[in-house]
Amino acid sequence: MYLDFKKIFSVLSLIALGVAIGIFSIKAIDRFKAPKQTVSVVGAGEVDAVTDQATITIQVINTADTYEKAQEENKKDVEALKSELIKLGIPESRITQSSYSPPIIRNIPDINYQEGSVNKMMPTYRPETNPAVTTNLTLVLDPIKNIEKVYDIVSKNTNAQITNSYYSLKNRKQWETKAKEEALKDARNQIESVAKINRLRVGKLVTLEDANNPKPYPMPLKAFDSGSGVTNIEDQSQPIEKSSMSQQNTGNVFYSEQTVKITASYNAQYELY
Repeated sequence: MYLDFKKIFSVLSLIALGVAIGIFSIKAIDRFKAPKQTVSVVGAGEVDAVTDQATITIQVINTADTYEKAQEENKKDVEALKSELIKLGIPESRITQSSYSPPIIRNIPDINYQEGSVNKMMPTYRPETNPAVTTNLTLVLDPIKNIEKVYDIVSKNTNAQITNSYYSLKNRKQWETKAKEEALKDARNQIESVAKINRLRVGKLVTLEDANNPKPYPMPLKAFDSGSGVTNIEDQSQPIEKSSMSQQNTGNVFYSEQTVKITASYNAQYELY
């Protein structure tokens, strides 16, 4: 009886290959169906936002022998100050003037005393008028480029002083978006590092929450999952702000430059396999 060993070997090879493919397929399917492990990371982003607007309050105080004279001098100083500010190119519509303060009237003890009904020395009082007039000017600088010249003008007037300076961001939304983008990139970088250390692959993004205002976002986030970019996410959160300020003495006032640090953070959960 003749046996064709060549054919038998071919058949056995095909059977072995089929068994191997079947085992590998079953393992792959089981691995796909099995629940994947998830890892959560917190991504943080921070940007330095340069203030581009300022609201400055200037107080002009004049005193004289009489209230009428103080009022006249105050009006003269205020008009001169406004004229100098307008020469800088600041629109008059951005200079708001409040009404002047009335004279301060108070009672002070007189040097003469009289005896009271209960045989006690009771002081008598006389009114005193403080002949001082105050006018407040509120100045809005947008842009902020002339702020040093404004402080210089105020410092040259001995009757004027800066009482308050408030710095703000005109394009705040743009800086907030940049901070969020940095936070999302940081979360992606962290999860990729975790996957690399554990010899795993990054799966889909399961959840994404704003750490400042927890609120799940709808899935999927394809652009962010791919690692190629940052998703365009709009939310109502208020990023945390931190301020750093340096001051420079300019006579009787201080010139302040302010930088606002805007931060954002996200809690992200990924699948790893």
